[in-house]
Amino acid sequence: MKRNYKITEEQASFGTTYKVEMRDEYGCERIVYERTKELATERIYDFWEETKERKKLNDSLSNCLSEMYKNNR
Repeated sequence: MKRNYKITEEQASFGTTYKVEMRDEYGCERIVYERTKELATERIYDFWEETKERKKLNDSLSNCLSEMYKNNR
């Protein structure tokens, strides 16, 4: 998969917000809302910088749950 993002400006009762839809190369997706385009851009880079750590944690959790399931059979 390819990394991808989309920033959409939205009007809310309290003002303008920016919806940020992000995906990393492993297919993990996240949607957040930020008050400015600058914060939206920072959020994307932070999300991508955390990709390897997030993948490692997800794999660890998956392995743990798999072992628990095998041991309970």
